[in-house]
Amino acid sequence: MEGSHMYKLVKKMTAVLGVIAMVLFASMVIMAVPAFAGADATFGPLNTLLTGWMQGSLGTLLGLIAGAIGLGSAMAGRWGYMFTGFGVAAGSFYLPTVIPTITTGLM
Repeated sequence: MEGSHMYKLVKKMTAVLGVIAMVLFASMVIMAVPAFAGADATFGPLNTLLTGWMQGSLGTLLGLIAGAIGLGSAMAGRWGYMFTGFGVAAGSFYLPTVIPTITTGLM
């Protein structure tokens, strides 16, 4: 008898939580602000600074160091560190050109 009472309570709580979740989702959809990727210049100077660093000598140095770490890790048999080193090296080379292409939609 007590088990069926608990089942009904759980069922009611589930229904209430479902209604609350739907109301929260609907309010987020209604109050959503449209995003304009690449159209906002709020962080333009910072973006220019970091892109200059990554495409300049700092990015080259970061890529060389990460590549050396990846190569050393490969020789030592530490495969996880090797993939991390080579991933950082590739990211420092490709990301400064890929991210602006994605955010401005010029594929």
